[in-house]
Amino acid sequence: MRKVLIGVLIACLSLGLATVAFAGTEISTSGNIEFKVTGSSEAGAANGLFGAGDVLIDYNVTATSGNWKAVVSPEFDIGGGELGECDAYLQYSGGAFDLILDPTGIDNGIFDVECAADITLGIPSNPGVKLSVPMEGFDFYAVVNNQQDGSDVIYNFAGGVDFSMGPLGLGFTFNSNQKGVTKEDGTPLWDTASSYGAQVTYSADSLSFTGQYGGYSPEGGTGGSGYVAGIDYTLAGGSSFSLYYYGADADLNSADGTARTAYSKVEGSFSTPLAENVSLTLTVTSTDDGSGGESVTEWEGKIGFSV
Repeated sequence: MRKVLIGVLIACLSLGLATVAFAGTEISTSGNIEFKVTGSSEAGAANGLFGAGDVLIDYNVTATSGNWKAVVSPEFDIGGGELGECDAYLQYSGGAFDLILDPTGIDNGIFDVECAADITLGIPSNPGVKLSVPMEGFDFYAVVNNQQDGSDVIYNFAGGVDFSMGPLGLGFTFNSNQKGVTKEDGTPLWDTASSYGAQVTYSADSLSFTGQYGGYSPEGGTGGSGYVAGIDYTLAGGSSFSLYYYGADADLNSADGTARTAYSKVEGSFSTPLAENVSLTLTVTSTDDGSGGESVTEWEGKIGFSV
C-alpha cells in the first residue's frame, strides 16, 4: 500500500510540475488541522478519546492555455500518514459547454442518500469524461467512465440537470451502473443497476431547507429508496446549526444481499468561530443500521484551524 501511495504521489507531483510549462500557471496552497474528542454508545467503544481529525495540506496547481486548463490538486493527509487524494484533470471551456477529462476518477451519486448496504448508490469513481452545459438558471451534465473486468471494458453512464429560480433550487440525476453487485463468496446478485434522485433546496436569509429522494433499481433484484431532509441555520456572529435526517427502506438497506430492516440516522451539528480561521464544532449522530441491534449514538467535538 505504501508503495502505491508513493507512486501516486510521484505521479501527481510530476504532472503538477509539468503544468508549470504552460502560460498562466497559478499555484496556491491551503491546509486544515483539527483536534477532536470522540465517543460512542456502542458496546466496547472508547469515550472521551483524544485524536486527530483532518490534518490536511492541499496544493492546487492550475495552468491555462487558450481554452484549455490543467488542474493538479494533491491532498496530503498528515494525520493518516498518507496521500489523501490527488485530483488531476484537463478541462476545455468552449463557452457553450465545458468538457472535463479526468484520469484519476470521476463519479456521480444520488445526492446525500445513504444506507448500510455495501453498494454504490450511483456510478463508482473511474477515469472518465464529464460534459457540462451551463445556461441561465439551468445546468445540464453528462458523465461516462469505464473500468476493466477481466478482458471486458465496462461503461457507466450518468446525467443530471440543475435549476435555479431565486431562492429555490431543483436538481435531478440518473445513473446507469454496469458493474453489478457480487456477494463475498463471488456469487453475483445482479449484473447492472440504475439509480435516480431528486433534490429541492430553499434558502431565505439565514435559513435553508434541503429535501432529497433517491431510488435504486438493480436488474433482477428488488429496488429500494431513501431520502434526506435537513435544515441549516446561521446565527449572529457566524455560528451555525444544522439538523439532518437520513432514511432508507428495508429493500435499499438490504440491496447487498444481507437482510436488514429500514435504515435511519439523525445528525445534529453546531459550529461557532473562536477566532479568525479557528472554529469549534460539536456533532451528535444517532444511527439505526437495520441490523436488529440498538441504535448507536456517536458524538464528536473538535477545534479546527484552517488557512
